Amino acid sequence: MASILNSRLLLLFDQPLCSRCIRRNAASALRWSSTSTEAPASPLLAKIKNDLKSAMRAKDTSRLTVLRGTISEINQAASSPTPIKTDLQVLALLRKRKSATETAIKEAEAAKRPDLAEKQAKEMEVIDELVGSVKLIDPAALRTVVRGKIETLRNTTQGELKQGVVMKELLKPGGELDGKPLENKMLAELVREELLSNHNPS
Repeated sequence: MASILNSRLLLLFDQPLCSRCIRRNAASALRWSSTSTEAPASPLLAKIKNDLKSAMRAKDTSRLTVLRGTISEINQAASSPTPIKTDLQVLALLRKRKSATETAIKEAEAAKRPDLAEKQAKEMEVIDELVGSVKLIDPAALRTVVRGKIETLRNTTQGELKQGVVMKELLKPGGELDGKPLENKMLAELVREELLSNHNPS
């Protein structure tokens, strides 16, 4: 591995590249390497990496397509302002992929291409498996946290309490739900329900 990386770096230095480009390319060479000492930042990222090795050995085409595509998107986002580092970010990426796959299935069916529809359906199964591997906060437990925060804020805040304020307090660094595996859509709905419920102070 070291000799391969050194060769790549030598080739990079032979090119008229800026230092930032050199660092970026060197990092790219190491990314997702099986011998890299830097572990993925989330359990789901680790699962995707391990599943890729198993899928390659099993020659599972559908799984390989999904895993390689997901890794490619994660790598592309690494140099962006919003790199993908957490399970929730990977989940968001997978859900976008699922939506695109659902559209592809409908298009294949409309074009009377059952072979393509079946191919996409198999990929959908892999996506659903990956999404289901992340355990989100139980809705009942989430509601309890939301209710407690609303009661606290109502005791310390004057005027009408807004949904956005509650969510911001819950999700801010150090907040009760900071970094917790949850659906923002579900959280927003629970906050809305609790704000409209009969938990107002008398």
